[in-house]
Amino acid sequence: MNNFIVGLDLSLAKTGYCIMNDEGTVSSSGLIKSKPSGKSYLAETRRIVKIVDDIFLKITESCKKKKPDMVVIEGLAFMARNTTSLVQLAGLNYYTRIKLDKLGIPFLIIAPGTLKKFITGSGRGDKSLMMMKVYKHYGFESMDDNVCDSFSLAVCGLATLGKPLKTPIKPQEEVIKLLKTQI
Repeated sequence: MNNFIVGLDLSLAKTGYCIMNDEGTVSSSGLIKSKPSGKSYLAETRRIVKIVDDIFLKITESCKKKKPDMVVIEGLAFMARNTTSLVQLAGLNYYTRIKLDKLGIPFLIIAPGTLKKFITGSGRGDKSLMMMKVYKHYGFESMDDNVCDSFSLAVCGLATLGKPLKTPIKPQEEVIKLLKTQI
């Protein structure tokens, strides 16, 4: 019986998700799209709750009602210029963590630079470089960088659990060692 790992690139507008088994076969990936429905704090809160509900619906459907072994979430990008968006993203990020914890699902948080290091070998790289490296090394093709990042997060999580899809190179080994401290 296959186990599952989930990668989440959380966003208010387009959350990327990727659900794969422990052999690296993707069972589901895509975007959860959301638009603001008002400017009140209540509207913001409801939007965040809806995004998280949609995430867990995708997980439940794709994992055949079995809990995933781990969910890997991209950490917050603190260099965001819009502080209102950063606060909302933090709310989305932490609400997702709280719900995972309540359900007994382990999770990892991976900083954006750490994810880039795992995929590109360096802590730098724009979205197109990430997409190219993912396609070149893993054969996963997506026209959306959020979905590509969620795939990358799942692959990184598998490697951290000792099930790498390919033999890790030195930068990946460094990332895996760092992430194992969270487990």
